[in-house]
Amino acid sequence: SVYYVQKLADGNCWMLENLRLGGDSTMELNSSNTNLAANTTFTLPASGTANFTPSTGYTNAALNVDSKEDTVTGYGAGRNLVGNYYNYCVASAGTKCVNSSTFPGDDEFNVCPANWTMPSGGPEGQYSNLATVLDSSITTDSFTGNLSTIYRYHLSVLLSGIFVSGQTPAQDIEGFSWSTTQNSNYATIMYPLGVSASTVYPRSNSSSRYYGLPIRCVLQ
Repeated sequence: SVYYVQKLADGNCWMLENLRLGGDSTMELNSSNTNLAANTTFTLPASGTANFTPSTGYTNAALNVDSKEDTVTGYGAGRNLVGNYYNYCVASAGTKCVNSSTFPGDDEFNVCPANWTMPSGGPEGQYSNLATVLDSSITTDSFTGNLSTIYRYHLSVLLSGIFVSGQTPAQDIEGFSWSTTQNSNYATIMYPLGVSASTVYPRSNSSSRYYGLPIRCVLQ
């Protein structure tokens, strides 16, 4: 796939579209083209509708590349595509697939292209830092109004919902994208970016690793 990318106000180069990696058959990824540990491989599961559980392994949550219309962020060819939904086991390239709270720090490897990675999340993460750069007065966990519009516009964030139980609830109502950061208080909870039509949650939004969420990548 070809993606629009742009250097934003925080100095980082971001993908302005959701990752569209995956399809109807498995895909073998390696460290030369994907953000994996050196000399390792990862089998990306075929797209499907099963949800990840510790007892059954992992699956790519869903495939949905249907075009969407969004008056704030759906501008430019390709930038209104939902992309794929990934549970966190797949997003982390198989490195975080069990119900455990013992994982230290941020995830180092994931299914972003080589030299790219998922953004860090939580209060000190890259999603939060971008919000602060756009408006240094922001001190809350969420913000609305003009900054919400500016933030969504800069990242071209879609209201893509989540994938769970074979459906995509909250599509066109909320949007999310994974981060590399685990909520240290909960075994299976991560800090993704969360948005709605009028509010952005760059610091404290949380989501189960079993859900399917889109992925955005930032240049390392």
